Amino acid sequence: MNNNIKLILFFLILNSICIAQNWQLKLSSNVYLRTWKLDTKATKEENLIGGATIILYQNNKQIAQTTSNADGEFTIMVPPNGNYYLSVSYAGCNTKRMAVNTEGVPNTIFNDNSKPSFKITGGFIMVKPYPGIDYSELSQDLIRVEYLSNKKAFDDTPEGTDKGLSIVSKIYSAEDDLFKRFCTTNKEGDVALAKPDCPLAKMLYEKSIAMIPGEQYPVIQLAKVGLCLKDKAEAEKKAAETKKVEEQKKLAEKENKEKAALEKAEADKIAKEKNLANKTETDKAAKEKAEADKIAKQKANQEKTEVANNQTKELQAEEKTIEEKKLAKKLEKEKAAQEKAQKQKEGLAKVKAEELAEDEARAKKRAADKAEKERLAYETKQKDSDPETGHGNSKYSIPQKIGVNKYKETITKADDDFKFKRYKEAKINYQEALKQKPNDAYAIKKIADCDMFLNPK
Repeated sequence: MNNNIKLILFFLILNSICIAQNWQLKLSSNVYLRTWKLDTKATKEENLIGGATIILYQNNKQIAQTTSNADGEFTIMVPPNGNYYLSVSYAGCNTKRMAVNTEGVPNTIFNDNSKPSFKITGGFIMVKPYPGIDYSELSQDLIRVEYLSNKKAFDDTPEGTDKGLSIVSKIYSAEDDLFKRFCTTNKEGDVALAKPDCPLAKMLYEKSIAMIPGEQYPVIQLAKVGLCLKDKAEAEKKAAETKKVEEQKKLAEKENKEKAALEKAEADKIAKEKNLANKTETDKAAKEKAEADKIAKQKANQEKTEVANNQTKELQAEEKTIEEKKLAKKLEKEKAAQEKAQKQKEGLAKVKAEELAEDEARAKKRAADKAEKERLAYETKQKDSDPETGHGNSKYSIPQKIGVNKYKETITKADDDFKFKRYKEAKINYQEALKQKPNDAYAIKKIADCDMFLNPK
């Protein structure tokens, strides 16, 4: 009799457990494709994509599969009471994965009518692999979702998210370094091509192609180098022909000079004999001229002395006039300096008054920020004290229906960018949220946080 009772109780408990585990976790997110245009700078573009493959595994066995729609959205149902992992893949891109644990959920939490869900905000960004980058850590889970008893809902774990952030940040840093080296090499190639230094340009573009094969910019520029080398070869050929013509011309000129030199030597000989005959007469005339020149020189020196004396007197008078002008200019400059000092004194007083006004404005802003922080803390406390059973209460959850609250969607996207240290994108989204909700204290504060990381002092 006792054994029969135990058997009945066993089947009742088993039936109760089976009934309590008929729910499924609704997991949803978005898939983006990130593409890079690489030339002398790296330009990034991200778009939602359809056709990405999403597969749910348990113990390396496929459990379910779906694809993202034209808006990049997907939803997949995860069975209860199991450890799973989700892989997201797209042709030509690195596969991303995450862990999902549906174990440890109390039987009294969900029933057949329950529809627990979790929205992975920020989505999955698919990027093609680049040479020389270590992507091996992408085989690990970038996020872990499980049931959190304190929230009575599914949410991502901080440990799993921090680990994923570390992996992604390391890969982004390595890709950024590769892009900088690639673009810098292309830019140096453009400079060499403009000189033109065709061999150097060719070497640099070939170096870029070796860094990231398949990128078109260095291939296109390398074709220009071919034209450059062809033009240079033609210019060298033309220069060689010109040089040959110049050498022939120089040879003819040399022969003409030698002939002219012989003729000149003969003429000089005749002239020398004639000059010798006339030398006596010339010497006599030169002696007479020298005497006349001496007398003329004495007269010229006397006149020069008189002119010098007159010039000295004029110079002394001019120097006196200059000194008087300098003194007047000095007095005028001292007066201007006094007036400038007075204006500076008045300007300093005005700046000090403006600084006091700015200090008062900053004090008011700090008080407003403090009040807003206390308001947000109070709302968060109220929200955590009464979480909604069966739905994710994560700070990453977003409305199920896109477009109901555009401000909240924008803030969620900005928070996700900030969390993943994409401060530039986060700032743009916070600014967009300010357009949707002007003077929003939270968005203003987060923009200031982004500026602090983007422009560290």
